[in-house]
Amino acid sequence: MQIPTQKGVYALIIEISQKNFITVGKLGGFLFEPGFYAYIGSAQRGLRIRFKRHLNKEKKKQWHIDYLLDKAFPYAGIFSITADRIECQVAQRLATRLPFTPGFGVSDCNCESHLFYHPQKDILQKEVINAFCPYLCSVILFSK
Repeated sequence: MQIPTQKGVYALIIEISQKNFITVGKLGGFLFEPGFYAYIGSAQRGLRIRFKRHLNKEKKKQWHIDYLLDKAFPYAGIFSITADRIECQVAQRLATRLPFTPGFGVSDCNCESHLFYHPQKDILQKEVINAFCPYLCSVILFSK
């Protein structure tokens, strides 16, 4: 599947293979357990542009997720093509279902977090897909 160019909201599914202490800009340091993480974001300039940036290892660190991606593998993307700013709705649904990293990715909103964790990939993906309802969403896998 080719990544669409339209605006949208997405979840970047990330795998961390071993325990890591990572300093996330001004937010501070966090101990990330091995497992799978979902970062919820908005792609107002287009999904393809945003995913391409996340997959690029050579970039200036601008967002919290950039620090995490130095030590993690982006496994998949789940997205909804929409001009509606639903990323906080998705994040708030996930905050009631999954553990999260406080303050991560929320410098421009009032959510508790935009980064969620589960040790099992299938459970994390299922919860993320459910959180996108009632919006339709698609899944794309990235290769290493």
